Amino acid sequence: MNDVANIQKILERAGLAVRGMDDSFIYLEDPSCIMRGFERFLGYAWDALLLITVFLIMGWAFSLIRGAKNDIKENMKSLVLIFGILTAIFPILNVVAGGDFIGLTCKTLKVSVAEVNEILATKLESKSLDASLYEDIDIYDSGPVSE
Repeated sequence: MNDVANIQKILERAGLAVRGMDDSFIYLEDPSCIMRGFERFLGYAWDALLLITVFLIMGWAFSLIRGAKNDIKENMKSLVLIFGILTAIFPILNVVAGGDFIGLTCKTLKVSVAEVNEILATKLESKSLDASLYEDIDIYDSGPVSE
């Protein structure tokens, strides 16, 4: 694995969304993007909706066992239609927008690698250390290692 991939992995583990990298710039998504938080909320709401649906299906099954005259096929058709529409919303919006629909509303920050190295070198010089950044600065990644 090369250094760029390691840097990207470390930044993503720190909670930053890396939109891209090249030799001179790192493109980060603005961490204060409200729409990305809304997307996470929708993910949790989707999980809660699935859990409620499982309980509804179990309730319908128990009511059928007890002799209720419900039409479970009609109920399942309605559930499939509702979940189909909810599942198709984001892919359709992504196709219409031509990319990541939620990400389009978030600003992209362009961070210069040279400026970052200059800032780190200045910090090292103030500590009267040699300015070899990778050998003298300890960067610890607390994320799990999966290789």
